[in-house]
Amino acid sequence: MTTDFDGCRRTCRIKDQHTLVWGECEHAAQPEPTVSMSKIYTDSDGHPSIGFDRYTAQQLADLIEPALRKASLAGGYDRLALAAAYQIIHRNGEGAR
Repeated sequence: MTTDFDGCRRTCRIKDQHTLVWGECEHAAQPEPTVSMSKIYTDSDGHPSIGFDRYTAQQLADLIEPALRKASLAGGYDRLALAAAYQIIHRNGEGAR
């Protein structure tokens, strides 16, 4: 029987084992920070719905990099910023250039 549940919530104690869920169990690994962005998509009923994508810093960088490579550097940072913003907005293929 495990008894080291001092930093854990009730779930670990009830199961008599560590759940390893961040925020509930003291032995859980801290997850990598992410950003969530809403998106509108056509749901199974054919109507628009709002959902969310979640990205780590690396996943977001992988999404933005191709757009920055396509942007003309002659326009300066404003063109790079616009290219990145466009890529984020159209990340799911809608309206992609």
